[in-house]
Amino acid sequence: MNLSTKEKIAKIYELVKRGTTEGEKAAAEIALNKLLKKHDLSEEYLLTIHLTEYEFKYSTQLDLDLFVQLHSFFFKGKEFNATKTGFTRKSIFINMEYLDYVLLSTSYEYFRRHMNAQFKKVCVPIINRCRSAKTKNARRKELQAEFFSRYVIKSKIFNDEQITQVDSSKLSQKSKQDKERISGIEGGNYHTQINTGLYLE
Repeated sequence: MNLSTKEKIAKIYELVKRGTTEGEKAAAEIALNKLLKKHDLSEEYLLTIHLTEYEFKYSTQLDLDLFVQLHSFFFKGKEFNATKTGFTRKSIFINMEYLDYVLLSTSYEYFRRHMNAQFKKVCVPIINRCRSAKTKNARRKELQAEFFSRYVIKSKIFNDEQITQVDSSKLSQKSKQDKERISGIEGGNYHTQINTGLYLE
């Protein structure tokens, strides 16, 4: 059985469990039973089919931080069981339920584009003032942590326990200036789907 067939079965199984109407659930159950019979699969198979390995691509440390943050925000309490590749192929692989994948993938792509645009707009001009590649990389690293924290807060994609108070009197003048420069960034505004997003084909 190929991946597309497995995903189709998983999708219909989710519709059986989460359909918006009883008629929708009943139609999905009929379609599910036909697929199980066609591929000679037992109902026990459905206990594990809800998890599929999905791939998420990333380019920068900011992308990685965003992916982890979104998983923590949307799936609070769920184990973060992912593997990461690097070098020529930068990808994150994680086993998820189909609907969780839809939520994470759509929010990740939205926030990643928006976040990187904000970083380019606010932080890159500051970084470009540095003369050498070494100092630019060091400045980028300095700004990324402050930028990311501020972006997460502005985008409201955090859990309450992640917020900590910072004693500004203990900050260096440079850190204070960076906070001021980054304060004007715009957060993302992402709305999750109201319905399941699942339909019989």
